[in-house]
Amino acid sequence: MARLVFYHHPQAENFSLKFSSASVAEILSQREQSDESTKLIGYPFETPVYVLYEGESEIESAQDIDFDQEWLSDRIRDLPRAGQVVAFRLVELLEAAVDVRDEDEFRLYKEFEPQKIQQALDHVSWGAPLPTVAGEVMSNLILRHSLPNANHRTGIAMLQFCIESVEPDFEMPRTHVDDDTWREWVDPYIVDSKRLITVRRNNLRFKQLEELNVDLVERKDGIQIRLAEFELDMHWREALSEYAEQHESHCTDFAQSVLERAERDDLLDRQGPTKQEFITYLEDGLVERDFREMF
Repeated sequence: MARLVFYHHPQAENFSLKFSSASVAEILSQREQSDESTKLIGYPFETPVYVLYEGESEIESAQDIDFDQEWLSDRIRDLPRAGQVVAFRLVELLEAAVDVRDEDEFRLYKEFEPQKIQQALDHVSWGAPLPTVAGEVMSNLILRHSLPNANHRTGIAMLQFCIESVEPDFEMPRTHVDDDTWREWVDPYIVDSKRLITVRRNNLRFKQLEELNVDLVERKDGIQIRLAEFELDMHWREALSEYAEQHESHCTDFAQSVLERAERDDLLDRQGPTKQEFITYLEDGLVERDFREMF
């Protein structure tokens, strides 16, 4: 039977794996050195494994979302105009997702970090072929993880807007969560994306688990990561770069799949938008849009 440990503590999803050991003394020493709230789990394998989990913030209900205009303006006033526009649209998308989904099931896992939105925009190859630009927009927004939840769903929406900025008549294939077709072709992209970004941030922790003969790590939503399928033995800075490149390639493949499913092969070789063209579309082309229809 595979030896499996949880990435998020099973009773507290805001606590994530920070350290593992076969030694009780070592795990207790790490706990004493931690400045965060901690929890421990001992996994009763033939050779036991002890895992330390740390939590940095409390999980809040979606009912606590209150991104009013004044609050948001104060948070983004120092961003360049492009970052401000994308931040406003991302918040609108988040609020639409919450409105469509059951609020009791929609949780806020972290603080809103709008400064990361500008970082995402700075890493896009603007003016490259459309699948590349759209995929990189999606990938970099997901990698920076600026919203307290729904970063994948809002990332897909931004990919759609990127395509529409070049072809306003583009019709997105259905990606609603209650659609069986969505689960067939979109969900695998999201699941693999979550695997990549989890390994990207934790290669050394996962290498430590691998050395303890752990086979699988399971994050929330039941997503399992088979450690043998990933290269873990590298410096953490190298892992950040390597897995960011893999994630961008993954999202570019998704953008190409979107265009093919929409039967718009004519857009595969079309030049993608410049940053200004994309921002202009977000400002002027979405004024009357009801974002709830996207979720």
